[in-house]
Amino acid sequence: YTLAQCTKVERDRMFVVLFLTGVSVVFWTFFEQAGSSMTLFTERNVDKNVLGVSMQASQMGFMNPWFIILFAPLFSWVWEVLARRGIEPSTPMKFGLGVLQVGLGFGALVYGATFADGAGQVAIIWLALAYLLHTTGELCLSPVGLSMVTKLSVSKVVGLMMGVWFLSSAGASYLAGIIAGLAAVNVVPGSDIDPTASLPIYIDTFKILAFVGVAIGLVVMAISPRIKRFMH
Repeated sequence: YTLAQCTKVERDRMFVVLFLTGVSVVFWTFFEQAGSSMTLFTERNVDKNVLGVSMQASQMGFMNPWFIILFAPLFSWVWEVLARRGIEPSTPMKFGLGVLQVGLGFGALVYGATFADGAGQVAIIWLALAYLLHTTGELCLSPVGLSMVTKLSVSKVVGLMMGVWFLSSAGASYLAGIIAGLAAVNVVPGSDIDPTASLPIYIDTFKILAFVGVAIGLVVMAISPRIKRFMH
């Protein structure tokens, strides 16, 4: 089955599927820093004392599922209300919002680092804000992704395109590992890492992710009306 056998409408819709799948790769590449560079940043440069309780960096991952539980019903309600009024954001707009928010999440870490203390420790509130923005971005993009693939793909290749969608997530994880490597801190075996030395390394990486994420998100949002027309 080839594109030559498709109608113009089907080709347009397949273009949208491939385009938004590419956008999702950007999102998940940035989002998956939570399991690598963000966790190491938390371990070395975040004050993990919460109400007198000292937490581990590995425990901070609870924020994402916690925020999902809190905000998923709210997002579902908001989309429903906006849909009834005919002003619900289109799928491309939601993808753009997702990438924009993941970029802003890294921006929160960069801004919070300007208030780091003399020991190179950043207040945990900035990490929480980053996770919040990443989660709201995920709620904009992830739930509509699978629906987008099944609705827009040509019926004969829906299964194949679902595989492409999940393969794109795997590719994003690979790219996330490469980016995390950019934030690697050189350590002499047997020695401790100086937080004041590791802080600028992480912030430089997060600053790039913030600028790129916000820029791509804004571009996708700007062209989303045109992309929506291709969805027919």
